[in-house]
Amino acid sequence: MEELKSENIENDSKEGVKQNVLCIEKVVGGYAGTLGLQKLDVIIGIDGERFYGTSQEFNAIFDFEEEETVSGTRFVLTVARGEVLFNLIAEMRIICAFEEIEDPFISPSEILAQQLANANRTDLSNYLLFHDKYKNAEVVIQSRSLTAMVAPPLWLLNQRMPEAALAAVLGIIITTMVHPALGAIFYFILCSYVGREQMNLTLNFMAFKKFLFKQTIAGVNELEVQETALKLHNDLYFTMPANGLRQIKNKNKTAKSNKVTRSAA
Repeated sequence: MEELKSENIENDSKEGVKQNVLCIEKVVGGYAGTLGLQKLDVIIGIDGERFYGTSQEFNAIFDFEEEETVSGTRFVLTVARGEVLFNLIAEMRIICAFEEIEDPFISPSEILAQQLANANRTDLSNYLLFHDKYKNAEVVIQSRSLTAMVAPPLWLLNQRMPEAALAAVLGIIITTMVHPALGAIFYFILCSYVGREQMNLTLNFMAFKKFLFKQTIAGVNELEVQETALKLHNDLYFTMPANGLRQIKNKNKTAKSNKVTRSAA
């Protein structure tokens, strides 16, 4: 009888440990900040499975060599920020100080089940969320695009860089008019440069537009990512919304317009 009681206590203890999840106390490493992870974010799952582990076990998952990172090692984290759940893809070691807390999603949740299911999708991609000081927002996909390597002007347009696309087209036209061979050389160099510097070009152009990086969100399309972004930050407004997105009119922009109108009067 005593052995059975002892066994039950041990099982209860194990179950209690399994119900602990990791809450971020402090973002230590630069990569975690680059992903947009914040203090009090809770790690709910990894690669579509619930994660009940210690910080040591979490760190062990990312204990891979640099050459493995190059070959495409990646993990999909399901994160809870307050009551909002979202996924993001991590391809490097995440360094944070964690606290073990009780699982906030003990009861079955359709939203959680959906997020975990989405984490296993093969067409999942990271999107970068940016906004300006008036909370006008944009998202751009973070992926290596073949279009950037073979048709840079088209890729620049798709990434919402019309000025850069126009400059590229003018460069192609002018160099081709000077000499077709020179135009071909210019186009080859352009393809090589844009293909190699895709992410840096995106970040630099957003900085040029005075847009600040806010968050990394993984999704299967732009609509899904924009909807998640509005749940995380309900003061944002997408100037180029995906088809089907519902959002409230940007109050900050309206206030700015009214202020300009009053000043003119």
